[in-house]
Amino acid sequence: MAVHSQPWRHDSELAMVRDWFYPDHAKHDAFSAPPEDMRQRAVDRVNLWLFKAGRLPAAVVSTASLTEALIHDNGVAHQEDRHGCGDGPGRRNVSEPALQSIYAMAFARFVNGFVDRDVARSQAAALALDDSRGPGATTVTTSSLAGQSASSTGRGESSMYAHAVTIGMPEVFVDLRHQVTHGDLPGLYYLRKMALQALQWLYQRWWVKHAQASPARALREQAERHQLCLEMKARRDVDERQDVEFSVDGVAERHSAMMQSNVLPLEDVGSFPTSSHKRKRDG
Repeated sequence: MAVHSQPWRHDSELAMVRDWFYPDHAKHDAFSAPPEDMRQRAVDRVNLWLFKAGRLPAAVVSTASLTEALIHDNGVAHQEDRHGCGDGPGRRNVSEPALQSIYAMAFARFVNGFVDRDVARSQAAALALDDSRGPGATTVTTSSLAGQSASSTGRGESSMYAHAVTIGMPEVFVDLRHQVTHGDLPGLYYLRKMALQALQWLYQRWWVKHAQASPARALREQAERHQLCLEMKARRDVDERQDVEFSVDGVAERHSAMMQSNVLPLEDVGSFPTSSHKRKRDG
């Protein structure tokens, strides 16, 4: 796959998003503080890529969909940090039936993106089982795998199960896809478990192969943009304070000048008794 044709700036940005999605697989300093949850930012970045490109690899879209379902389940929502320049944890309440539907849609989208007949051939080319075999290993072709699946499952060579075998997708994923498509939604515990398994499958089958760069460059650029945002906000705050101080000082100076010239500002007229009032009071 030619990474340069994709909407991410460079390989490092893709690797950074990989680590945001999969913090357990990311390399961290043993003496540093635990990293914050960046999964929502990963989902947001994928949505931005999708908006820019119109189309992304099925693995990237599926990773975002399944991760977002888990975020809803965990009650973690996207929220600006106290500086207004980033993301932080929040809370969001979603009902259990709604969560089941979110999981179901994400899982159906995931399986369809890989084993639907319209896309199965291209996915098989990217995720074929024999791409990880070493020298001298027996080559297993896509057609032979499909035939094995057809004979073992009895569902036919063109079925989703046959296509799943060609890319090493567990049959239970296709089972769950059929189940939720027909409106039979399992409990949250099972849906959560399957979503986590699907994410690990995506990591091993796609992310490990296509996001091999170091995220260091992208993280450095991210930190620089964040620092620039903080500096711009600080400058705006200073400018606003100066504008307020200038306005207050201007009013005070104008009032002082008027007092020195024995001219009262309009708003002060009427605060002293007039000569007519004095005559009435004396009379």
